[in-house]
Amino acid sequence: MVNGKTIAIATAVTAAVAGLSYIAYFDYKRRNDRQFRRKLQRNRKKAEKTAQKVSTLSLDDINDQALELLNIVTKEKLPETPEEKEQFFLAQVSRGETLCGAGPAGYTEAACRFYQALMVYPNPVELVMIYQKTTPDEVFKLVMAMMAQEVRLKQSRYYDAFPTPDKFVSIRDKNKLTGNKAKTGDKEVVTPDRGLFATKSFGAGEIVYEEEAVVSSLLPCAQNGQFCHHCLKRIPGAKDRVEEAQVESAEATEEAAEEPAEEPVKDDDEAKAEEVEEKADEAKAEEADEEIEEEKASEEKTEAVAEAEAEIEAEAAADADETKEVEEEKPKTYAEVASAEPTPEASAKTSAALSCDKCDEAVYCSEKCRQDAYDGYHQFLCPSSPSAREFSQLVQQSHELAPILIAKFFGLLVDREKKKELARALGIAGETTEADKYSTWEHIECMRYLELMPTAGDAKILRKLCDIMMHSVPGLVEFVSSDRFTMLKGKLDYNSYAVHSAADVPESKDVVSDTMRDDRSANAVGTALYLISSHIAHSCEPNVQAVFEDGTDKIAIKTLKPVAKDEELRIAFVDPSLAKADRQRLLKASYRITCACPKCESEVAEEEAVKSEEPVEEPVAEAKADEAVESVADEVAGEEGEITEEEGEVTEDEASENDDDFEDEEEE
Repeated sequence: MVNGKTIAIATAVTAAVAGLSYIAYFDYKRRNDRQFRRKLQRNRKKAEKTAQKVSTLSLDDINDQALELLNIVTKEKLPETPEEKEQFFLAQVSRGETLCGAGPAGYTEAACRFYQALMVYPNPVELVMIYQKTTPDEVFKLVMAMMAQEVRLKQSRYYDAFPTPDKFVSIRDKNKLTGNKAKTGDKEVVTPDRGLFATKSFGAGEIVYEEEAVVSSLLPCAQNGQFCHHCLKRIPGAKDRVEEAQVESAEATEEAAEEPAEEPVKDDDEAKAEEVEEKADEAKAEEADEEIEEEKASEEKTEAVAEAEAEIEAEAAADADETKEVEEEKPKTYAEVASAEPTPEASAKTSAALSCDKCDEAVYCSEKCRQDAYDGYHQFLCPSSPSAREFSQLVQQSHELAPILIAKFFGLLVDREKKKELARALGIAGETTEADKYSTWEHIECMRYLELMPTAGDAKILRKLCDIMMHSVPGLVEFVSSDRFTMLKGKLDYNSYAVHSAADVPESKDVVSDTMRDDRSANAVGTALYLISSHIAHSCEPNVQAVFEDGTDKIAIKTLKPVAKDEELRIAFVDPSLAKADRQRLLKASYRITCACPKCESEVAEEEAVKSEEPVEEPVAEAKADEAVESVADEVAGEEGEITEEEGEVTEDEASENDDDFEDEEEE
């Protein structure tokens, strides 16, 4: 019986003989067959031309070719289960490597295979970096171009899928609605100017939608142990750390002052004097005991009276409790509930300020907030780590919250994707909508942003951020470049909202330079970023307002006036009660906006009307007044002249008579 080893050896020998035979046949044909040699030359020239064509393609040509390949690849169905994805990934990578080994003629198909493998890989950023190091440059360019085209196609469908219909709002291009176009060379291009529109009518005071924050952070003034570092909620019964430190310091000072000084050594005379004083004190103590016994006797006499008074007081207290219960049954507003001081009993039950196990700086209102914060970002931002503490110090020196928000964002981004992948693997993902196919990063890509210039401080913060997160977020160093970090800061500065609270927030000298959409309707405890609300435009005469009814960073958009269907929602980025010049100055400095809302236009029209009336009407009025004064003065002057003439004639006769009498007197 032939064993397996003999079969394997025979197979190997057969394959070797077949290979040698093919080599000999190929060499014979190459040397003796002219047509065969011409065919080889044609294939070689064709491959060289293909390689030269791929290497010399312009960016537009590569994008066009990538779009064609993408249309072909997207028709192929991707696997769904983890096992199927793993097998599919290995098959696609193996096929791509084989095609790359065949030369430039296989580069196009190899790019398709590598792209398909990328679609099922759990960490695309990591795989892209591997492609960059291991694949030919032409193949890598095609793969990246296909990814870019996929992003463009996905973004074009983004505003049809997001927001979901249950939010009753949609994102629309206002220039397409009005037909405004901008000329670029010889072409007319519609420049997108998107806003958020209502898809149904709302009355005044209604909630349009509610939305959870993507990422949030407390302001320095609220980082006093009274507010949750994750959801920004006021922790019931929590005390201000600064006040507690001041009280402890004062108590320590008082205790130090009350401590008795060391007793000096006493001589014999002093010891005798102390014995005399002790005997006198004992006598006084005996007299005091006698007085106490007399007081006990008198107290026994008044027990009956005291019991009667106690019964009366108990009945009054019962009546008061019934009244209190009736009052407590009355409904209270959110402001009354939020601003009410908790009772000692309630504080003992609800005061659950949970702090981090490794540091005392971060506190949370619940175990869920503490766990979510640790899984998302606190595990590498915890001040117990020297690198994290250095990062925190750099951020404090910059007087910005954006670096903290960016660090939290990347941590939460990775954590959410991991949880989604785990849910899909366990089969508990549930039904997914078209909007669920977009990652948080793709949502951020569709937001507006301010163009900022990178600074030296940004470079230091970015380096330290990569140091503390490189192990938790693989590929972050390569992904977060200086330009992308600056772009994220610009998105946060343009789209973040101030989170308001009904609770009192202490004032702080730590001022942050980040801009926030804040109408100053209430005190701010933090700042947060939202996916839907970021698309609301500004108006000094808004029709909606951001409110935080549950005291957390969860935002609710509430109407200030009736909003009709298909009407744009507008919110105040700054305090609308300010003067127009102050509003315009703040909007220009913070958002580079020149507001042209109805309120601003009406105020501009009033100013222009006043300016146009001043040079015309005021001189005319003054001229008329001058003419009236002159006419009155002339009339008065004429009357005075007539009177003085008449009086002059009389006075001349009288004067001559007086002169004659005076001369006669002199002669006499």
